[in-house]
Amino acid sequence: MKKAEYYWELAAMKGDIFSRFNLGMNEQKAGNMDRAKRHYMIAVKCGEIDALANLQHLYFSGYVTGEEYSDAERLYKEYVDEIKSDQRDVAAAAYGENVYYTPY
Repeated sequence: MKKAEYYWELAAMKGDIFSRFNLGMNEQKAGNMDRAKRHYMIAVKCGEIDALANLQHLYFSGYVTGEEYSDAERLYKEYVDEIKSDQRDVAAAAYGENVYYTPY
C-alpha cells in the first residue's frame, strides 16, 4: 500500500482528482480525518461527487462541521455550473447518457 500511496501523492500533486480522492480514502481508513477532509475538499472542488458523499459521511459522524459541508456542496455546485453547456448535453444525449455530470 505504501507504493500505491506514493504514486497517488505524485499524481495528486500533478492534479489527478481520483488520486486525491484515493488519498482521502486512505487517510480516512487510517483515522486521520482532518487530512481526509482536506483531500476530499480538493477533490470536490474539481467535481468528484464521491468525495462529496464521503464528506457527508464524515459530517454525520461528527468529523466535519455543517459549515464545512455547506462549503463542499457550494464548491461542487460551482463546478457543475462551470462545466454545464448545451453542447455537452447534446453530446451526452448522443451517447445515450442523460448528463455528463452528477447533478446536485
